[in-house]
Amino acid sequence: MDFTILDPSKPPPREVGVVVTAKEDLEKLRGLRDVKVVGVEVGEQEALIVARAALALHGKPKFGELVVGIDPGCSYGLAFIADSTLIGFGVYREAEEMLKLVKDVVEAGLSARAVVRVGGGSPQHRDRVLAMLKEGLRGVQLEVVDEAEAPTLIYPQLAEGLPKDAASAVRIALKKGLTV
Repeated sequence: MDFTILDPSKPPPREVGVVVTAKEDLEKLRGLRDVKVVGVEVGEQEALIVARAALALHGKPKFGELVVGIDPGCSYGLAFIADSTLIGFGVYREAEEMLKLVKDVVEAGLSARAVVRVGGGSPQHRDRVLAMLKEGLRGVQLEVVDEAEAPTLIYPQLAEGLPKDAASAVRIALKKGLTV
C-alpha cells in the first residue's frame, strides 16, 4: 500500500483515501471530507494497521477470508493475504516471534474465516510450527501445502519484490493444502 505522511495543519491530498492515526488523535481529524479515518493503537502490528486501512478503503467491517502462509525452515517466511490483498509479510529467525504475530492478526477478528497454510518442504520445521499452531490457535483451519508441486500464482504481483522466504509464504498461502 502506498502511503504518505500528512501535515495535520493542511487537508490531505485528493489521492488519499484513508488516514491512519493513533486512537487518541481521532478527534483532531473528525472534519475530513471524502477520507476515511482509522484509529490504531500505538505499537500495533503493521499487518493489523494495513488490514484496518484496507477494510476502510473497501468500506467493509471484515474481510471474508484471511489466509496466512508460512514457509518453515531455518528462517520462517510469513504472508498475510486478506481477500486477495497482501496485508503483511516478513521473515523471522524465531518461530515463537512469527507465531505470536500470526496469533495477534488471526485473533484480531478482522475476517469471517481464517486459514493458516504451512509449507511441507521441511518436515522437521513444519511439524514444530504445526504443533505450536495447534496449541496456540483455536477455531482456525490448518493446512499443509505440498511445496514440491509447481505453484501457479493467481496473483503473481503479490510476491513481486518480496524477500525469498516471504515470497514462498505468499505462494503457500495461495495454494490449497491438506487439512490437518
